[in-house]
Amino acid sequence: WDIIKNKSYQAFDPVSSTVTSKVKGLGFVNNTNIQRALDSDFLIRNDEKYRLFDTADYIIPPTEYNSIFLMTNFVETVQTQSKCGEDYTKKTFHCKTDSDCIVSSSSYNNWHGIPTGKCIDSPLNGIKVCEISGWCPVEIETESTRNLIENIENFTIFIKNDIQFKKYGKKQRNILPNITNDYISSCKHDDKTDPYCPVFLVSEILEDAEPDLMERKQILQKGGVVQIEINWECNLDTDFKKCMPKYSFERFDLKFRDLTGASGFNFRFADKYAVNGTIYRTLIKAYGLRFIIVVTGKAGRFDFIPLLLTIGAGIGLLAIPTLIADFILLNLTKERKFYQKLKEYDYKSNENKEITMVEDRF
Repeated sequence: WDIIKNKSYQAFDPVSSTVTSKVKGLGFVNNTNIQRALDSDFLIRNDEKYRLFDTADYIIPPTEYNSIFLMTNFVETVQTQSKCGEDYTKKTFHCKTDSDCIVSSSSYNNWHGIPTGKCIDSPLNGIKVCEISGWCPVEIETESTRNLIENIENFTIFIKNDIQFKKYGKKQRNILPNITNDYISSCKHDDKTDPYCPVFLVSEILEDAEPDLMERKQILQKGGVVQIEINWECNLDTDFKKCMPKYSFERFDLKFRDLTGASGFNFRFADKYAVNGTIYRTLIKAYGLRFIIVVTGKAGRFDFIPLLLTIGAGIGLLAIPTLIADFILLNLTKERKFYQKLKEYDYKSNENKEITMVEDRF
């Protein structure tokens, strides 16, 4: 059974692979929360201003090894180096007098800049904050400053996977011989109707990886990690053309309802530029989906050595039932003393037979 089910008559070679990917889609954000309010930054849609995002905007960085980061939400802050108040949403930076703002240099890492030692008014009435010298204004993250990119679910991810089994000199790719460029430009992967299309809707990936609708909404808002697995199980005793990829999707991070803090996936990056000799930067705190692409599998071919090893192991296992039965009868049953004497008698009887056979030889 083991020989047939687990193909124990074959020698196996693990898959080696490389993956490239491409994301397509147009996203947009209305102008409500975006600080750079230049008219040239926006387009008009349904009589409302909005900002368009394409691949160059939301794929960060442009290329990664076997992974993709797709920005789905962000906080944008335009800054220049000057003096300003600290983050008024955090009580740590609240103050009443200048003496509350005198801190040691060992605490600077917890601040957005170097404290000046002054306590100044914040945009909120009645609340004062410590002043800093650094990139100003500081990043303030609230519900009103986040920018959720719409239409993410309709983005597509094209995955090209080249594999090889070095031991057997076989190569294959997930773009099968009958797949053309025209087909790739129009197909969408579906487990039932089109399982070999290498173009995946983000919505399909998310639905398979996370069935809970509320969790999916939070993933788009706070970020998350999803694994895309491409599995190749190939039997080289048959036609190699039958070696086909199988795709599966799994959420890697824990559900938001199971976490108390540090949920989601985000990071910051900045673009610097100069205006009339003044250095500015646009600081982006990016939330998004990190897709990790994993390729697994093996190829097997008939080989006498693993077959003989499996048969030998099976023969060796035949002695185990006898050992187990002896152990139970001699140690665990009520009649164990009887069986022990019987075993001893049987042993001595066999020993006497061996002595008699030796004497007969001489």
